[in-house]
Amino acid sequence: MPRDNAVVKDTSWPLGQIRHKNRSSIVSSLLRINKHAVIRENGLRSLECLYLTTDGEEPSGKRRRVANGGVASPPSELLRRRYLYPISNTNGGRDYVAVSYTWGASKEEKDAGQETVGRYFIESRRSGEPPLVSKVRDVVWDRVLNYAEHINCENIWIDRECIDQDDAAEKEAAMQRMHHVYGLSRRPIALLTCTIKTIRELDLLANIMCDKVRTEDESATLDLLNDITSNLWWTRAWTFQEDYKASTRMSLLIPHCPTLEGHKRATCDELGRPLLGNIDGEICIKSVDFRRQATLFCISYRRRIGDKDVCDKILKSAAKYNVLLREECSLPDFYSASRSMTPTILADIGARGISEKSDLLAIAANCSSYSTRLKTKALDGDGSSLSLSILALCFLNGEIMENDPELLGPGTLNDNIFEYLSKQALSNFQPPVDRELTFIKSCRFIDPQLTPEGTQTKGHLWKLGKIIADEPLRGVKFRTLEPLVQLATNLQYRRDGSGPYAELATLLCQWIHDPSHGPALVDEREWMASEVENAVMEGKALRLGCLVHPIHGTMNSPYRAIFVYGGDDDWDDDWDESSPSYVFTSSRPLARNTGGGIAKHVSLEVDVKWPGSCSRSALPRLYIKRWLNGLYFFEGLPQRSVLFPWPPALLE
Repeated sequence: MPRDNAVVKDTSWPLGQIRHKNRSSIVSSLLRINKHAVIRENGLRSLECLYLTTDGEEPSGKRRRVANGGVASPPSELLRRRYLYPISNTNGGRDYVAVSYTWGASKEEKDAGQETVGRYFIESRRSGEPPLVSKVRDVVWDRVLNYAEHINCENIWIDRECIDQDDAAEKEAAMQRMHHVYGLSRRPIALLTCTIKTIRELDLLANIMCDKVRTEDESATLDLLNDITSNLWWTRAWTFQEDYKASTRMSLLIPHCPTLEGHKRATCDELGRPLLGNIDGEICIKSVDFRRQATLFCISYRRRIGDKDVCDKILKSAAKYNVLLREECSLPDFYSASRSMTPTILADIGARGISEKSDLLAIAANCSSYSTRLKTKALDGDGSSLSLSILALCFLNGEIMENDPELLGPGTLNDNIFEYLSKQALSNFQPPVDRELTFIKSCRFIDPQLTPEGTQTKGHLWKLGKIIADEPLRGVKFRTLEPLVQLATNLQYRRDGSGPYAELATLLCQWIHDPSHGPALVDEREWMASEVENAVMEGKALRLGCLVHPIHGTMNSPYRAIFVYGGDDDWDDDWDESSPSYVFTSSRPLARNTGGGIAKHVSLEVDVKWPGSCSRSALPRLYIKRWLNGLYFFEGLPQRSVLFPWPPALLE
């Protein structure tokens, strides 16, 4: 049952309406919500799982009492409890089936009379007490245990029984770490309930999975995809999270008629492997493969034939985000992903069904690997705005928002929360790697703090200096040096008197010969080094940077950074010292052996408004211009505080 006191479900309201209702600015409301923020501890110390007893473990002749005190007839199956340790024991501790299903029976289950419980009993948590009837539907247990037996995995995690539903504190804690349960499981499964009934449907699904849909079958294929993705499982917010965090390991189980068993097992790929699995009564396919093929098919079908509404409905339910971005990007030879998927993910979560709306905050945080969470009970008690709680969650976890007051076309108070985030989130990232979305997901401020003036964070501030543009190396036939070594050599022997290059050349050479030298940022530096290397090969202009103190400002230092602009227009070769440009960078490596979290890195060209001479404690205010890739060396130099002012609309 929904709680009496709850967050206000206002995600469809314009932000201006929410501001008017709260009788205060958006920023004031965000600061109030900020009081309910808490840093979540990473990791999952232990995990309660269930396993099916053998006959020898079953107490003979013992009668069991059900929840209302009555006596049940002897059940057919008993499941006992045991604990696993997924973090400390990375082998056996992750060998469990994590079950994703809907608590409520689907239409298909209701029509088949599969709503019953009673054949499965669960060991009590209280010593000496008899087992209780499982609240999970018998058909769910039948399918789960059938799968577990097939893969020879006896440990099962299922939320309704493995979380104490009568302990509010445990439920809250479990909700905040649910992503670990599915992210660490080696065997996550999703139970769909739409039955494949004919050989025709089975063949259509097989052709989808191997990308061999015939032209004459396209309309029927679209209908089948629509039927599958209309299943209740695709419409719930919690199951969205479970699929998202299980990633490439999630398997979809789709029931089929018993008469199709032989045909299913005979359906193989080009290497003779079962294409739809070989589990009795179930089609078993990877969720990531199904979503990829469904996304490719719907994009192609929509472009060539039409039926936009059905295609968009399927994509809304089961899109593969990176495929969607690549296919919809029409700019050749440019970054196919230039914006965070966070606004899209949040909107997709918000569009799905959920009993308690404040649970969306935990789901959003879990999907986005946020370390800072909001206490949902406290927000419920205050009757806080769900929209502004989502916005606060984004700022508290370092999501980068445009804040230039001169920028045209960002979000306004006429937008609802999802529209605002889509417009306001930085949209000019330049991922230097093929896994663009993975890179962009890590582009966040470290240790952000919300203040009345804006987001305070830490990092290094660089003053952009000399522009260097050497001849491209790509056309040089007999070069003997690698691009970065050639760059370091050119810097070492530069004699134009425009600045000190020796230290940068030395740092670059040290890193080339020992990439592990310095902080644990090997991946990020390798990515950025590749970007600089490509620029050297193409003869693109590079710009050097020296560190400046965020408070004292113009205190120059030797060059320790090289930046590359990824756009079509290069920097002007005329370097004007009187109009300095700046870059803000920050980095934090991934904490190992925590079972969660992400590395963070930021590299932004910014305009700087320096504090006045009479305000010693004030911080420089940074206004974002664009993302700027670069290779920088800051070993031994502390990160210092700066301020990114609020986007102007939030101050209205």
